[in-house]
Amino acid sequence: VVAGTDSVVDHWQPFGTGSMLDKANRMAELYGYSAELELSRCLAIATAGILPLDEQGQQLWPKVGDAADFNLFDVSCSAEAVARLPVVEALYHQGKPVYQKNMDV
Repeated sequence: VVAGTDSVVDHWQPFGTGSMLDKANRMAELYGYSAELELSRCLAIATAGILPLDEQGQQLWPKVGDAADFNLFDVSCSAEAVARLPVVEALYHQGKPVYQKNMDV
C-alpha cells in the first residue's frame, strides 16, 4: 500500500485541511506509526521525499545550495511536527519570509 497525493488540495476526498503536514499526520495515524523514526519518515509525504536525517541520523537537509523554502514550527523534532500538528510560526520562500505569526512581513 502506498499513500500519496497529486496536489495540496485532495480532489478525491473532502477530509483534512489541505496541509501536507496534516496528510503526514493522517498517514501516521492510519498506519499506526507512533515511534519517533516512523513519524519522522512520514514527513517525506509533505516534503517531496526530502528528510532532515537519514536512517543513521546523518544530516541530509539543509545543505549549502539547497532551496531556501521552509516552514518553522515550535517543536523539538520532525516527528513531533508530524504527531502534534503545530501552528506554523513562519514560512520562507527563496530565503525570504512570506509569513510570520503575529508579525507584519
